[in-house]
Amino acid sequence: MKKFPFVAVVAVSVLGATALGTTAKAQSPAAPAPTAPAVMPDHMTPRAGFVATQTADQWLASQLIGMDVYGAADENLGDVNDVLFDRRGNVVAAVIGVGGFLGMGEKQVAVPMAMVEVVRSNNADKLVLRKTRDELKAAPEFHKLNAAPATTGSVTPRPATPAR
Repeated sequence: MKKFPFVAVVAVSVLGATALGTTAKAQSPAAPAPTAPAVMPDHMTPRAGFVATQTADQWLASQLIGMDVYGAADENLGDVNDVLFDRRGNVVAAVIGVGGFLGMGEKQVAVPMAMVEVVRSNNADKLVLRKTRDELKAAPEFHKLNAAPATTGSVTPRPATPAR
């Protein structure tokens, strides 16, 4: 019977300390209220910000690859062989094959996407680059990184050496 009062005192002490802690937390400054979510464009779904529809001002890489690139004088400068993008998903450059015949002797030139104008028309989309064929031939050749086995990110691949 003597254990009962002792257990009761311990229980009241624990419950009282818990209540005091809760009261102290309730009296501390409140955390800032969450901000309202940003307004999403119409092509994005309200769930987790996924893109649901391509809009008229967007292109797929599959649409760009293989597309002919024309100069300001409407001359065919080459075609898009690849699209270069960074870790954030920003398109950095269009890799254009210049010169050569049927892919033989073709030089790869990476042109910043800001320099490429994508013209959408009813008949066919068109890529226009305000450069001449000679300017692209004089541009530095683009080199891909050597294919390296998957790592933990601690090894940085080196640029490929040009074939001679």
